[in-house]
Formats: sequence, structure tokens, C-alpha cells
Amino acid sequence: MEQERPHKASGGPGGTSGRTPPPGEAWTALSHLLTGILLFGGIGWGVDELFDLRGFTVAGLLVGTAASMYLIYVRYVKS
Repeated sequence: MEQERPHKASGGPGGTSGRTPPPGEAWTALSHLLTGILLFGGIGWGVDELFDLRGFTVAGLLVGTAASMYLIYVRYVKS
């Protein structure tokens, strides 16, 4: 039985060594993306409903997407 080794990024540009990262990292990145969209979209929807406004749901979805993509970039690409 072989134990999993932690993913070490070294080598080429951006810290990648040319090997494929474990599938768990892809699921984590996807969950970050979906969580940001749902969280900020939900907050925007709540503001829309609470104050009887329009447009905050869309703004929340866009901000959540941008924030999630930035988090994924910082965590997986930049490191």
C-alpha cells in the first residue's frame, strides 16, 4: 500500500514541475468557485429583497466570481 505524498511545486515557470496535480485540488478549486458565487449571490439577493432594490443579485454574483477566481489564482497559480 503506497502512501500519498504532498504535492510539491518546483521547476518550471509558475512553480510547476510539469506533472499533473492530484484530482483533489481540482475539486477544492471548484468548491471555492461555487462557494464564492453562491455566498455573494445570496448576499446580493438578500439586499435586493430586504430593501426592495434591483441589481444587487447580479453584482453579488459577479463579485463572488471575481473573488473566487482571485483566491484560486493566489492559491494554485501564484504559489
